[in-house]
Amino acid sequence: MNFDLDEGQQMARESIGRFLGPVDVAARHAMRGQAGGYSRDRWRQLADLGLLAFAAPEAMGGMGGTMVDLALVAEALGKGLAIDPWLENGVLPIRLAAAVGETALVGNLLAGERFAAVAFAEPGRRYETEAVGTKSDVDHVAGTKTFVLGAPMADTLLVTLAGGKLAKIASGAAGIVQQDYPVIDGSNAATVDLHRTPAEIFDLPRAAFDRVIGDVRLLAAAEMLGLAQTMFDDTLAYVGERQQFGAAIGSFQALQHRLVECYAALEQARSMVLRTAMLDPTTDDASWPRIAAGAKAYVGEAATRIGLEAVQMHGGMGQTDELAIGHALKRVMLLDKLLGDQAYCLRSYARAA
Repeated sequence: MNFDLDEGQQMARESIGRFLGPVDVAARHAMRGQAGGYSRDRWRQLADLGLLAFAAPEAMGGMGGTMVDLALVAEALGKGLAIDPWLENGVLPIRLAAAVGETALVGNLLAGERFAAVAFAEPGRRYETEAVGTKSDVDHVAGTKTFVLGAPMADTLLVTLAGGKLAKIASGAAGIVQQDYPVIDGSNAATVDLHRTPAEIFDLPRAAFDRVIGDVRLLAAAEMLGLAQTMFDDTLAYVGERQQFGAAIGSFQALQHRLVECYAALEQARSMVLRTAMLDPTTDDASWPRIAAGAKAYVGEAATRIGLEAVQMHGGMGQTDELAIGHALKRVMLLDKLLGDQAYCLRSYARAA
């Protein structure tokens, strides 16, 4: 079997590398200090590169990227420590809008003209994705959503509703009470209370929603893989430079053994992402989100381990925001819990096995 990238995939990876450039910690701090913690101009640049178009079918103006294509993009963004919320505010809302046939919104999202946030989590529901407390009444919505990533910047809210529905709500619509807060990776989220808020309601079949959840879980794993690669590479370079007792600490056998274990975990995680991405999720929609959950749990464990080793080998400064690995580990911590932590995802995978 040929695992080499084709020409289009290689070009996409190279264009992402050029767009991201070297990690600039000072620039990250400056952008996080802006309203919403991100730049709308940069989001449009991301859209111009076509990275959002991978998530939409060709019939809706997208590029119809396969899961392998999307995983490669996610990995490249992770490796470049991208500040861009491509997954949570790009792929997730685009996939949901496409699932309900909202072609106009998909087009606006692909062009970077609108910025959408998805509200799926509810208080007291932990990692359950099915809505139970947020309900619709003809063309109004009532309920509470929490951990709405990117909500402070959003023009549009896509809100999951009980009974297999999806609501499209304009940001700032009547009846919205929103409390913004920062999350661990430096981005922003919000708790959103909806009090008979006017909305456009769509049918969202459970199978279609589960398919989107599975896609996002796998892409979270792919991004964690890229982040783990960066943390490993930075640590390998550091231990070759840091001197102790007159020698580079990378020459110490104990550290060499730990780095070998990290390398093995990294390559096993890469194999897991690729193996899962190459499956055809349409053959068994019911099992796909659970299969993807297993991959996410496996990669999340590996990426967390590599990140903690990287921090330990760098010493106390590894936890600070002055080094890239500190930012990378915090992003891994967020993705590791997005749509289910390791324990939840493993239980979900066990039900599919």
